[in-house]
Amino acid sequence: MAKAEINLPNGTKITVDGTSDEIIKIQQAFSKNSESKPRKNYIYRNEGIPKKKPSKIGPLGRIRVLIGENYFKKKRTLDDVKKSLEEKAMFYKHSDIAPSLIRLVKKGELRRLKEGGKWIYVNP
Repeated sequence: MAKAEINLPNGTKITVDGTSDEIIKIQQAFSKNSESKPRKNYIYRNEGIPKKKPSKIGPLGRIRVLIGENYFKKKRTLDDVKKSLEEKAMFYKHSDIAPSLIRLVKKGELRRLKEGGKWIYVNP
């Protein structure tokens, strides 16, 4: 009886006790399996499914939609904007809406005025 240790490419070690012919057959069987490619008829989960692009519309994009609808013709507060977005089933915190409004003011898409201790947003 011969004894052999077979090391596979994935790090697995196999110890075989048998005749030299048996060891050669086992070694050939494992070398064929380790070199084989994945079956062609096997369907990967994501294969053929187009990847969905992440949505780039957050609070900033949603407020831009309001600007396009001339929502800011009248003076609006942060609370007014939040309520308007909630009516359209878009729920954001004040801390998410405020920076977006400020960015739009800096870009010149909105104007900001202070009335009665509160900031008011209108079209420029």
